[in-house]
Amino acid sequence: MMEQLRHLPIAKSNANRLLVMAYLAGEFPRVREALLLQRDWEDCPDDVRIMCRVLQEMGETSGAEVSLDTPLTLLDVGAAGTVLRFVTALAAVVTERPLQITGTTRLKNRPLRPLLDELKALGADIRGEWKEDKAHAPLTIYPPSRPLRGGALSSTFDRQSSQFISALLMIAPYFSAPFTISELPRRGNSYPYIDLTLAMMREAGADWSYTETGVVVKPGGYSGDRLLEMARAPEMDWSAASYAFGWSAVARRPVFLPSLRASNRQGDKAIVGFMRPLGVEARFLEGGGVELIPTDVPRLACYTPEGLNEVPDLVPTLVVTALMRRQPFLMKGVASLRLKESLWRRQPSSDFVYMRATTRWHGMVHSLLWRRSVLSSWIRRRIIGWQWRGLLRAFFTPKCSTRMLRSYRRATRAFGESPSSQPFRIDFGLTS
Repeated sequence: MMEQLRHLPIAKSNANRLLVMAYLAGEFPRVREALLLQRDWEDCPDDVRIMCRVLQEMGETSGAEVSLDTPLTLLDVGAAGTVLRFVTALAAVVTERPLQITGTTRLKNRPLRPLLDELKALGADIRGEWKEDKAHAPLTIYPPSRPLRGGALSSTFDRQSSQFISALLMIAPYFSAPFTISELPRRGNSYPYIDLTLAMMREAGADWSYTETGVVVKPGGYSGDRLLEMARAPEMDWSAASYAFGWSAVARRPVFLPSLRASNRQGDKAIVGFMRPLGVEARFLEGGGVELIPTDVPRLACYTPEGLNEVPDLVPTLVVTALMRRQPFLMKGVASLRLKESLWRRQPSSDFVYMRATTRWHGMVHSLLWRRSVLSSWIRRRIIGWQWRGLLRAFFTPKCSTRMLRSYRRATRAFGESPSSQPFRIDFGLTS
Protein backbone atom coordinates (compact mmCIF):
# COMPACT_ATOMS: atom_id res chain seq x y z
CA MET A 1 0.00 0.00 0.00
CA MET A 2 1.31 3.43 -0.97
CA GLU A 3 1.26 6.05 1.76
CA GLN A 4 0.24 9.57 0.76
CA LEU A 5 1.64 12.74 2.19
CA ARG A 6 -1.09 15.12 3.30
CA HIS A 7 0.80 18.26 2.35
CA LEU A 8 4.17 19.92 2.16
CA PRO A 9 5.07 23.42 3.31
CA ILE A 10 5.64 26.11 0.74
CA ALA A 11 9.22 26.41 -0.48
CA LYS A 12 10.93 28.89 1.83
CA SER A 13 13.57 29.86 -0.75
CA ASN A 14 10.89 30.78 -3.27
CA ALA A 15 8.60 32.41 -0.70
CA ASN A 16 11.30 34.65 0.80
CA ARG A 17 12.43 35.84 -2.62
CA LEU A 18 8.84 36.51 -3.60
CA LEU A 19 8.19 38.52 -0.43
CA VAL A 20 11.30 40.67 -0.92
CA MET A 21 10.37 41.45 -4.52
CA ALA A 22 6.80 42.19 -3.47
CA TYR A 23 8.01 44.69 -0.86
CA LEU A 24 10.14 46.45 -3.46
CA ALA A 25 7.12 46.64 -5.79
CA GLY A 26 4.85 47.99 -3.03
CA GLU A 27 2.72 44.83 -3.11
CA PHE A 28 3.80 43.12 0.09
CA PRO A 29 0.38 43.09 1.87
CA ARG A 30 -1.47 41.62 -1.13
CA VAL A 31 1.24 39.10 -2.00
CA ARG A 32 1.54 37.98 1.63
CA GLU A 33 -2.23 37.43 1.83
CA ALA A 34 -2.29 35.49 -1.45
CA LEU A 35 0.74 33.39 -0.46
CA LEU A 36 -0.71 32.36 2.89
CA LEU A 37 -4.33 32.02 1.78
CA GLN A 38 -5.86 28.72 2.91
CA ARG A 39 -2.61 27.76 4.65
CA ASP A 40 -1.98 27.27 8.33
CA TRP A 41 0.30 30.05 9.54
CA GLU A 42 1.96 27.72 12.05
CA ASP A 43 2.70 25.28 9.25
CA CYS A 44 4.80 27.80 7.31
CA PRO A 45 8.58 27.43 7.49
CA ASP A 46 10.18 29.45 10.27
CA ASP A 47 12.17 31.59 7.83
CA VAL A 48 9.00 32.58 5.96
CA ARG A 49 7.19 33.56 9.17
CA ILE A 50 10.20 35.61 10.28
CA MET A 51 10.42 37.28 6.87
CA CYS A 52 6.71 38.19 6.97
CA ARG A 53 7.00 39.61 10.47
CA VAL A 54 10.13 41.64 9.72
CA LEU A 55 8.73 43.09 6.48
CA GLN A 56 5.48 43.96 8.23
CA GLU A 57 7.43 45.82 10.92
CA MET A 58 9.37 47.65 8.21
CA GLY A 59 6.15 48.60 6.45
CA GLU A 60 4.69 50.05 9.62
CA THR A 61 7.48 52.63 9.66
CA SER A 62 6.92 53.80 6.09
CA GLY A 63 5.76 57.38 5.69
CA ALA A 64 6.54 58.35 9.27
CA GLU A 65 8.22 61.67 9.89
CA VAL A 66 11.94 61.41 10.49
CA SER A 67 14.15 63.77 12.51
CA LEU A 68 17.51 63.67 14.19
CA ASP A 69 15.82 62.39 17.32
CA THR A 70 13.96 59.56 15.56
CA PRO A 71 14.63 56.34 17.51
CA LEU A 72 15.94 53.28 15.77
CA THR A 73 13.44 50.67 14.62
CA LEU A 74 14.67 47.28 15.85
CA LEU A 75 14.24 44.27 13.54
CA ASP A 76 15.00 40.90 15.15
CA VAL A 77 15.58 38.17 12.52
CA GLY A 78 16.32 35.42 15.05
CA ALA A 79 18.61 32.77 13.57
CA ALA A 80 17.43 33.26 9.97
CA GLY A 81 20.56 33.94 7.92
CA THR A 82 18.60 34.26 4.68
CA VAL A 83 16.35 36.92 6.21
CA LEU A 84 19.39 38.78 7.53
CA ARG A 85 21.07 39.00 4.12
CA PHE A 86 17.93 39.74 2.10
CA VAL A 87 16.47 42.32 4.49
CA THR A 88 19.82 44.10 4.83
CA ALA A 89 19.98 44.60 1.06
CA LEU A 90 16.29 45.50 0.88
CA ALA A 91 16.51 48.09 3.66
CA ALA A 92 19.53 49.71 2.01
CA VAL A 93 17.22 50.57 -0.92
CA VAL A 94 13.83 51.38 0.60
CA THR A 95 14.10 52.30 4.29
CA GLU A 96 12.69 55.71 5.23
CA ARG A 97 14.02 55.75 8.79
CA PRO A 98 16.99 54.25 10.65
CA LEU A 99 16.72 50.48 11.15
CA GLN A 100 18.77 48.25 13.39
CA ILE A 101 18.92 44.56 12.47
CA THR A 102 19.89 42.02 15.10
CA GLY A 103 19.48 38.32 15.84
CA THR A 104 20.74 35.39 17.88
CA THR A 105 24.31 34.93 19.05
CA ARG A 106 24.86 32.30 16.36
CA LEU A 107 23.58 34.68 13.68
CA LYS A 108 26.20 37.22 14.68
CA ASN A 109 28.86 34.70 13.61
CA ARG A 110 27.44 34.39 10.11
CA PRO A 111 29.60 36.11 7.43
CA LEU A 112 28.22 39.43 6.23
CA ARG A 113 31.18 41.65 5.36
CA PRO A 114 31.22 41.11 1.55
CA LEU A 115 27.56 42.11 1.22
CA LEU A 116 27.91 45.18 3.43
CA ASP A 117 31.03 46.36 1.61
CA GLU A 118 29.29 46.04 -1.76
CA LEU A 119 26.14 47.84 -0.57
CA LYS A 120 28.23 50.70 0.84
CA ALA A 121 30.14 50.93 -2.45
CA LEU A 122 26.77 51.30 -4.23
CA GLY A 123 25.81 54.20 -1.95
CA ALA A 124 24.12 52.58 1.06
CA ASP A 125 24.62 54.01 4.56
CA ILE A 126 25.29 51.04 6.86
CA ARG A 127 27.07 51.28 10.20
CA GLY A 128 27.97 48.94 13.00
CA GLU A 129 30.39 48.27 15.81
CA TRP A 130 32.79 45.71 14.42
CA LYS A 131 36.44 45.24 13.64
CA GLU A 132 37.85 46.10 10.24
CA ASP A 133 38.20 42.51 9.11
CA LYS A 134 34.72 41.41 10.23
CA ALA A 135 31.15 42.63 10.04
CA HIS A 136 28.10 41.17 11.71
CA ALA A 137 24.77 41.92 13.29
CA PRO A 138 23.69 44.12 14.96
CA LEU A 139 23.99 46.71 12.22
CA THR A 140 22.22 49.98 11.53
CA ILE A 141 20.92 51.04 8.12
CA TYR A 142 20.09 54.68 7.42
CA PRO A 143 17.88 56.02 4.62
CA PRO A 144 19.91 56.49 1.43
CA SER A 145 20.41 60.09 0.32
CA ARG A 146 19.85 59.01 -3.28
CA PRO A 147 19.01 55.77 -5.15
CA LEU A 148 21.83 53.21 -5.16
CA ARG A 149 23.87 53.89 -8.25
CA GLY A 150 24.38 50.53 -9.87
CA GLY A 151 27.51 49.81 -11.86
CA ALA A 152 29.58 46.62 -11.67
CA LEU A 153 30.18 44.19 -8.85
CA SER A 154 33.52 44.77 -7.20
CA SER A 155 36.30 42.48 -8.44
CA THR A 156 37.23 41.74 -4.82
CA PHE A 157 33.71 40.63 -3.89
CA ASP A 158 33.77 37.41 -1.84
CA ARG A 159 31.31 34.93 -3.38
CA GLN A 160 31.39 32.45 -0.50
CA SER A 161 27.60 32.63 -0.15
CA SER A 162 25.03 32.60 -2.95
CA GLN A 163 22.78 34.69 -0.68
CA PHE A 164 25.10 37.67 -1.15
CA ILE A 165 24.62 37.54 -4.91
CA SER A 166 20.88 36.81 -4.72
CA ALA A 167 20.35 39.77 -2.37
CA LEU A 168 22.13 42.15 -4.76
CA LEU A 169 20.34 40.76 -7.80
CA MET A 170 16.87 41.20 -6.30
CA ILE A 171 17.37 44.88 -5.41
CA ALA A 172 19.21 45.73 -8.66
CA PRO A 173 16.03 46.65 -10.65
CA TYR A 174 15.70 49.62 -8.27
CA PHE A 175 19.19 51.03 -8.85
CA SER A 176 19.61 54.26 -10.80
CA ALA A 177 21.73 52.52 -13.46
CA PRO A 178 22.26 48.96 -14.78
CA PHE A 179 24.06 46.59 -12.44
CA THR A 180 26.52 44.00 -13.73
CA ILE A 181 27.84 40.85 -12.08
CA SER A 182 30.76 39.52 -14.07
CA GLU A 183 31.83 35.90 -14.18
CA LEU A 184 28.71 34.59 -12.51
CA PRO A 185 29.49 30.97 -11.57
CA ARG A 186 27.33 28.39 -13.34
CA ARG A 187 28.26 25.71 -10.83
CA GLY A 188 29.64 25.63 -7.31
CA ASN A 189 28.54 26.68 -3.85
CA SER A 190 24.74 26.88 -3.87
CA TYR A 191 24.59 28.03 -7.50
CA PRO A 192 21.06 26.61 -8.03
CA TYR A 193 19.83 29.27 -5.61
CA ILE A 194 21.28 32.01 -7.85
CA ASP A 195 19.60 30.39 -10.84
CA LEU A 196 16.33 30.33 -8.88
CA THR A 197 16.68 34.04 -8.07
CA LEU A 198 17.20 34.98 -11.72
CA ALA A 199 14.27 32.82 -12.86
CA MET A 200 11.89 34.36 -10.32
CA MET A 201 13.07 37.88 -11.16
CA ARG A 202 12.31 37.32 -14.84
CA GLU A 203 8.89 35.85 -14.02
CA ALA A 204 8.18 38.93 -11.88
CA GLY A 205 8.99 41.28 -14.77
CA ALA A 206 12.62 42.25 -14.12
CA ASP A 207 14.78 43.01 -17.17
CA TRP A 208 18.09 41.16 -17.08
CA SER A 209 20.25 39.35 -19.61
CA TYR A 210 23.50 37.46 -20.03
CA THR A 211 26.12 39.47 -21.94
CA GLU A 212 29.84 39.17 -22.64
CA THR A 213 30.51 41.04 -19.40
CA GLY A 214 28.25 38.84 -17.26
CA VAL A 215 24.69 39.23 -15.95
CA VAL A 216 23.29 42.74 -16.47
CA VAL A 217 20.18 43.85 -14.54
CA LYS A 218 18.46 46.97 -15.88
CA PRO A 219 16.40 49.43 -13.80
CA GLY A 220 12.66 48.98 -14.08
CA GLY A 221 11.25 47.18 -11.05
CA TYR A 222 8.79 44.31 -10.78
CA SER A 223 5.19 43.81 -11.89
CA GLY A 224 2.66 43.63 -9.05
CA ASP A 225 0.24 41.54 -11.12
CA ARG A 226 2.90 38.96 -11.93
CA LEU A 227 3.94 38.75 -8.30
CA LEU A 228 0.34 38.06 -7.31
CA GLU A 229 0.10 35.25 -9.88
CA MET A 230 3.26 33.69 -8.46
CA ALA A 231 1.90 33.93 -4.91
CA ARG A 232 -1.37 32.19 -5.81
CA ALA A 233 0.45 29.10 -7.15
CA PRO A 234 3.55 28.72 -4.96
CA GLU A 235 6.00 25.86 -5.25
CA MET A 236 6.16 23.29 -2.49
CA ASP A 237 9.38 22.69 -0.60
CA TRP A 238 11.79 20.06 -1.92
CA SER A 239 13.94 20.39 1.21
CA ALA A 240 11.00 19.18 3.32
CA ALA A 241 10.20 16.50 0.74
CA SER A 242 13.69 15.08 1.21
CA TYR A 243 12.59 13.70 4.61
CA ALA A 244 9.86 11.69 2.89
CA PHE A 245 12.56 10.30 0.58
CA GLY A 246 14.63 9.35 3.61
CA TRP A 247 11.69 7.71 5.35
CA SER A 248 10.81 5.72 2.23
CA ALA A 249 14.42 4.52 1.97
CA VAL A 250 14.56 3.43 5.62
CA ALA A 251 11.06 1.97 6.01
CA ARG A 252 11.05 0.45 2.49
CA ARG A 253 7.54 1.75 1.86
CA PRO A 254 6.23 3.61 -1.22
CA VAL A 255 5.05 7.19 -0.69
CA PHE A 256 3.05 9.55 -2.89
CA LEU A 257 3.81 13.29 -2.77
CA PRO A 258 0.87 15.05 -4.44
CA SER A 259 2.16 18.63 -4.27
CA LEU A 260 5.45 18.41 -6.17
CA ARG A 261 5.98 19.07 -9.86
CA ALA A 262 8.77 18.16 -12.25
CA SER A 263 8.94 21.80 -13.33
CA ASN A 264 9.95 23.04 -9.88
CA ARG A 265 13.09 25.17 -10.09
CA GLN A 266 14.51 24.45 -6.65
CA GLY A 267 18.03 23.09 -6.48
CA ASP A 268 17.03 20.62 -3.76
CA LYS A 269 15.12 18.65 -6.38
CA ALA A 270 18.52 16.99 -6.79
CA ILE A 271 17.42 14.69 -3.94
CA VAL A 272 15.87 12.55 -6.69
CA GLY A 273 19.31 11.59 -8.01
CA PHE A 274 20.98 11.38 -4.62
CA MET A 275 18.43 8.86 -3.34
CA ARG A 276 18.68 6.35 -6.20
CA PRO A 277 21.83 4.68 -4.77
CA LEU A 278 20.07 4.56 -1.38
CA GLY A 279 17.12 2.62 -2.78
CA VAL A 280 14.41 5.14 -3.74
CA GLU A 281 13.25 5.82 -7.30
CA ALA A 282 11.10 8.91 -7.99
CA ARG A 283 8.38 8.74 -10.63
CA PHE A 284 6.83 12.04 -11.79
CA LEU A 285 3.19 11.81 -12.84
CA GLU A 286 1.74 13.80 -15.74
CA GLY A 287 -1.05 15.31 -13.64
CA GLY A 288 1.37 16.36 -10.91
CA GLY A 289 2.78 14.55 -7.92
CA VAL A 290 5.69 12.19 -7.33
CA GLU A 291 5.67 8.51 -6.43
CA LEU A 292 8.57 7.26 -4.31
CA ILE A 293 9.24 3.60 -5.09
CA PRO A 294 11.69 1.62 -2.90
CA THR A 295 14.11 -0.39 -5.04
CA ASP A 296 16.59 -3.15 -4.35
CA VAL A 297 20.06 -1.73 -4.86
CA PRO A 298 23.36 -3.30 -3.83
CA ARG A 299 25.14 -1.67 -0.93
CA LEU A 300 28.02 0.44 -2.21
CA ALA A 301 31.52 0.10 -0.88
CA CYS A 302 31.28 3.83 -0.20
CA TYR A 303 28.44 6.20 -1.06
CA THR A 304 30.05 9.43 -2.33
CA PRO A 305 27.47 11.80 -3.79
CA GLU A 306 28.78 14.51 -6.12
CA GLY A 307 27.71 18.14 -6.11
CA LEU A 308 26.70 18.56 -2.47
CA ASN A 309 28.29 22.01 -2.44
CA GLU A 310 25.41 23.12 -4.67
CA VAL A 311 22.69 21.79 -2.35
CA PRO A 312 24.07 21.83 1.22
CA ASP A 313 20.62 21.66 2.82
CA LEU A 314 20.27 18.05 1.64
CA VAL A 315 23.33 16.84 3.54
CA PRO A 316 21.59 16.16 6.91
CA THR A 317 18.92 14.06 5.20
CA LEU A 318 21.50 12.05 3.26
CA VAL A 319 23.68 11.51 6.34
CA VAL A 320 20.82 10.19 8.47
CA THR A 321 19.44 8.02 5.65
CA ALA A 322 22.83 6.47 4.92
CA LEU A 323 23.40 5.78 8.61
CA MET A 324 20.00 4.14 9.03
CA ARG A 325 20.66 1.94 5.98
CA ARG A 326 24.15 1.06 7.24
CA GLN A 327 25.60 2.43 4.03
CA PRO A 328 29.23 3.59 4.36
CA PHE A 329 29.58 7.09 2.98
CA LEU A 330 31.92 10.00 2.35
CA MET A 331 30.25 13.42 2.12
CA LYS A 332 32.52 15.86 0.30
CA GLY A 333 32.30 19.53 -0.48
CA VAL A 334 30.14 20.59 2.45
CA ALA A 335 32.35 23.33 3.87
CA SER A 336 29.50 25.86 3.68
CA LEU A 337 27.67 23.98 6.45
CA ARG A 338 30.14 25.41 8.92
CA LEU A 339 28.71 28.85 8.10
CA LYS A 340 25.08 27.85 8.62
CA GLU A 341 22.83 27.35 11.63
CA SER A 342 23.75 23.66 11.82
CA LEU A 343 26.89 24.24 13.92
CA TRP A 344 28.87 21.46 12.29
CA ARG A 345 32.17 20.89 14.00
CA ARG A 346 35.41 19.53 12.58
CA GLN A 347 38.20 17.68 14.26
CA PRO A 348 41.17 20.01 14.82
CA SER A 349 43.64 17.88 12.89
CA SER A 350 41.45 16.67 10.05
CA ASP A 351 39.33 17.87 7.15
CA PHE A 352 36.74 15.20 7.75
CA VAL A 353 34.86 13.53 10.52
CA TYR A 354 35.54 9.82 10.79
CA MET A 355 32.73 7.82 12.33
CA ARG A 356 32.32 4.17 13.21
CA ALA A 357 29.21 2.37 14.37
CA THR A 358 29.68 0.89 17.84
CA THR A 359 26.66 -1.14 18.92
CA ARG A 360 22.99 -1.47 18.05
CA TRP A 361 21.32 1.32 16.07
CA HIS A 362 20.36 3.43 19.09
CA GLY A 363 23.86 3.36 20.48
CA MET A 364 25.27 4.07 17.05
CA VAL A 365 23.11 7.13 16.50
CA HIS A 366 23.83 8.33 20.04
CA SER A 367 27.59 8.08 19.64
CA LEU A 368 27.63 9.59 16.17
CA LEU A 369 25.14 12.41 16.57
CA TRP A 370 25.33 13.33 20.24
CA ARG A 371 28.93 12.79 21.32
CA ARG A 372 30.55 13.81 18.07
CA SER A 373 28.13 16.70 17.56
CA VAL A 374 28.15 16.00 13.85
CA LEU A 375 24.55 17.05 13.35
CA SER A 376 22.87 20.03 14.89
CA SER A 377 20.34 20.10 17.67
CA TRP A 378 17.80 21.06 14.98
CA ILE A 379 18.33 17.73 13.26
CA ARG A 380 18.41 15.81 16.51
CA ARG A 381 15.07 17.27 17.57
CA ARG A 382 13.32 16.59 14.28
CA ILE A 383 14.73 13.36 12.93
CA ILE A 384 16.27 11.18 15.57
CA GLY A 385 14.43 9.05 18.08
CA TRP A 386 10.90 9.82 19.13
CA GLN A 387 10.77 13.02 17.10
CA TRP A 388 10.08 10.84 14.08
CA ARG A 389 6.60 10.59 15.54
CA GLY A 390 6.22 14.37 15.33
CA LEU A 391 7.58 14.40 11.78
CA LEU A 392 5.09 11.75 10.69
CA ARG A 393 2.19 13.51 12.37
CA ALA A 394 3.12 16.73 10.62
CA PHE A 395 3.13 15.17 7.18
CA PHE A 396 0.82 12.17 7.22
CA THR A 397 -2.80 11.57 8.10
CA PRO A 398 -3.43 10.28 11.64
CA LYS A 399 -4.94 7.13 10.16
CA CYS A 400 -1.64 6.01 8.70
CA SER A 401 0.76 7.47 11.29
CA THR A 402 0.67 4.41 13.56
CA ARG A 403 1.29 1.98 10.72
CA MET A 404 4.18 4.02 9.35
CA LEU A 405 5.76 4.48 12.76
CA ARG A 406 5.53 0.71 13.27
CA SER A 407 7.18 0.15 9.88
CA TYR A 408 9.91 2.61 10.81
CA ARG A 409 10.60 0.73 14.06
CA ARG A 410 10.82 -2.57 12.20
CA ALA A 411 13.27 -0.99 9.78
CA THR A 412 15.48 0.32 12.57
CA ARG A 413 15.62 -3.08 14.26
CA ALA A 414 17.34 -4.37 11.13
CA PHE A 415 20.56 -2.81 12.37
CA GLY A 416 21.02 -5.71 14.78
CA GLU A 417 23.28 -6.05 17.77
CA SER A 418 26.70 -6.61 16.29
CA PRO A 419 29.23 -3.80 15.91
CA SER A 420 30.00 -2.50 12.45
CA SER A 421 33.48 -1.77 11.19
CA GLN A 422 32.32 0.24 8.20
CA PRO A 423 33.62 3.82 8.02
CA PHE A 424 31.48 6.91 7.72
CA ARG A 425 33.15 10.20 6.82
CA ILE A 426 32.11 13.76 6.25
CA ASP A 427 34.69 15.78 4.33
CA PHE A 428 34.57 19.51 5.03
CA GLY A 429 36.88 20.38 2.17
CA LEU A 430 35.84 22.53 -0.76
CA THR A 431 36.05 19.83 -3.41
CA SER A 432 32.80 18.62 -4.89
